[in-house]
Amino acid sequence: MRATLLTIFATTLCAGEPDPLLLLENGHCKRARDLAEAAFRAHPNDAQTAYLMARVRHELGNIDEAVKYAEIAVKLDPKSSQYHRELGEALADQAGNVSFLKQLGFARRVRSEFDTALALAPKDPDNLFDQLQYYMEAPGVVGGDKRKAEQIANEMVSIDPARGYLALAFIARKQKEDSKLEGLYQKAVESNPRNSEVQIRLAAFYADAKRMNLPSAEKHARDAVEFFPDRVEGYRWLALTLVLEKRFDDAAKLLSRAEGAIPDDLSPFYYAARALLRDGTDMPKAESYLQKYISQTKEPEAGAPSLAAAHWSLGLAFEKEGRKSDARNEMETALRLKPDFEPAKKDLKRLK
Repeated sequence: MRATLLTIFATTLCAGEPDPLLLLENGHCKRARDLAEAAFRAHPNDAQTAYLMARVRHELGNIDEAVKYAEIAVKLDPKSSQYHRELGEALADQAGNVSFLKQLGFARRVRSEFDTALALAPKDPDNLFDQLQYYMEAPGVVGGDKRKAEQIANEMVSIDPARGYLALAFIARKQKEDSKLEGLYQKAVESNPRNSEVQIRLAAFYADAKRMNLPSAEKHARDAVEFFPDRVEGYRWLALTLVLEKRFDDAAKLLSRAEGAIPDDLSPFYYAARALLRDGTDMPKAESYLQKYISQTKEPEAGAPSLAAAHWSLGLAFEKEGRKSDARNEMETALRLKPDFEPAKKDLKRLK
């Protein structure tokens, strides 16, 4: 009998190893990658391991390989909704790197995979959201339709209210109707306060400099940390909020807790440093946080700030300290790591 992911990982799970799909869900893509690669080497003809490889490659930004592994998964098991969905999502991201004319061809294939996924699981919120996103972003010539997107979002509200309100917020952002966002995020939290994504979205909303509400940002970031201590996003926004509130001792304790809980993702230190830069206070502390992130991060986690962004931020801290030569060096390092990093280009030009 062909092995499944459940049987492949049964031994490691019993030995205390985590489920790789749960690791992905919680943002631990590098750890999931190690398990996925070992599983695929042992079982290259298993659809679920190919799907897991696709998910890992996609999260870590290797889109071409994500497409390759998703195609393998679909070929091995064409009746799986999630395999078709992953292939459609990977193809959609791959389309961003081709010419407009080629994008039209990609769009039709993306649409086909999303349609197949939805036909196999018509009430799955992930499938519905992919359809919604396609309708919002695709040109009309290949089926884009903003009214259909809103209809799907309202359908999602009846199936999974928290996800549905987030979908409506997505549409509001796309249509630049920012006045709707707070109410939609609040409804999402009220619908399911133990959904980590909704807590994080509302924390980030309130921490934004344009609409800063630090007590509310702290509340929702703290809820995210308490409900989901294995996910890093809550620590990031709580660290930023505590620094902006000038509660530096509390921020230091939070950063220590974050490092203990998630030692392979030190991005909360980056967020704390960015808060110090935003507030213009204690540049030596911002420098120390950024140096820690840079020196102890061999490979940023998926969704974490890049090392280029960290060097750019360190350059800004040096500039505020009057160390322009050091600031230029950091901007140049950022551009060596990521030559198309526009913030560093702009600031290096200004510093010269």
